[in-house]
Amino acid sequence: MAQDPRSRADVPVPLEQERQRTIDTLSKHFAYDNLSLDELERRLEQVYRASSVPALRELTNDLPSDVAESQNRNAVALPEAFAPERDRIVSIMAETKRKGVWRPPKRLDVWCIMSDTKLDMTEAVLTAGVTEIRVRAVIAAVRIIVPPGVRVVVQPSAFMSSVVDDIEDQPPVGSGAPVIRIAGPVIMSELKIKVRTREVTY
Repeated sequence: MAQDPRSRADVPVPLEQERQRTIDTLSKHFAYDNLSLDELERRLEQVYRASSVPALRELTNDLPSDVAESQNRNAVALPEAFAPERDRIVSIMAETKRKGVWRPPKRLDVWCIMSDTKLDMTEAVLTAGVTEIRVRAVIAAVRIIVPPGVRVVVQPSAFMSSVVDDIEDQPPVGSGAPVIRIAGPVIMSELKIKVRTREVTY
């Protein structure tokens, strides 16, 4: 009697299911610094060219099997009351939002690829001095909402993109107000920065 194929351990995996799994795995490793941006882009290009499940699996075979363990090995213990010096938000073919009460690091890397990312700093607890947001957007929409009373310096480098700075009546230089500096490459994307009061909810 022929064996029921559903009972076999090597049941074929649908190609598109494996493609999405590979994208998710690469995204996690990118977020944990196991892949550079150039390497991520190279592998994603190969993901879409791959025509078989083995070819897709080959793209992650050289990466650590446990990305969480990899991150823990590289982590530096910091008191919970302090923000890290640097952190990263990664959004790849996704919709990502950060809002509410949170403590941004001194430098926040926001890397967006074919995604919609919203960074609401209305209730953020900013540290003294300059908070730098380094945006790397490729075919993405990025919205950054800042609270009133903050000085915002917008210095992105844009290529075939729209950058809208809706900031008025900023605190003068030397006022001691917190500073948010937004910079980085924006490629075929839309970047919007605006002020929203804390009372506004959505």
